[in-house]
Amino acid sequence: MKKSALCALALTLAAPAFAQTTQTLSWPGTPSPTGMASPPSTLRITETPAPATAAPAAVRDTPESLREYERCRMVSDRAAVSRAQMQSGVAQCLKELEARRAQ
Repeated sequence: MKKSALCALALTLAAPAFAQTTQTLSWPGTPSPTGMASPPSTLRITETPAPATAAPAAVRDTPESLREYERCRMVSDRAAVSRAQMQSGVAQCLKELEARRAQ
């Protein structure tokens, strides 16, 4: 009993030495006594899911449309003498393919 009473007395006397100062933090705008602003202790993020949309239908090119695209690419690649001509040829072949898909 004497030991516990002695320990309690020692802790009571030593408590001011171990006491921590509290810092008041506020957010936003009002600085704390030290002049620094602090963010809130919790952050809430609400995510609203996007409405479910149906995936677009897969594009199915006909075999003859694919053959026409490949023929166009082969002709434009052979005729091209520069990178710019090759790129414009590919773009033209893709435009024709898209036009066939739209029909």
